This record gives sequence, C-alpha cells and structure tokens, in this order.
Amino acid sequence: MNIGEIIKRERLQQGMSQKELAKAAGVTTRAIIYWENGERNMSVENADKILRALHMSVIIGQLI
Repeated sequence: MNIGEIIKRERLQQGMSQKELAKAAGVTTRAIIYWENGERNMSVENADKILRALHMSVIIGQLI
C-alpha cells in the first residue's frame, strides 16, 4: 500500500471529501486527486500538511 492509498483510506474513514481535505491541508483538490491515484509524488512538506489535516503521524525507525 502506498501513501496515496493510505491517505484515501483514512480520508474516507473520517468522512472527508477530497475538497475538504485539500482545504484543511492548504493544497489544491487536484493535488489530492493526483496523490491518491499515484499519478504524482508529494513533497515531504505536503505529506506533513496532509497527515496533520488527517490527525495522523509517521514514526520512522522506531525501536521497540
């Protein structure tokens, strides 16, 4: 599963439209469409905006 699929799944689980997510994250609706469909890659900055709008975070390299 890629990040676009994860974003789409979480957005739908939260009952958000692409337009609502775009507005909450400060990006365009077209960008959300591209990312969810895997047509374009997103920058780290935009990934951060999207994850914050979805109240999500990423933990990289966590040791248990």
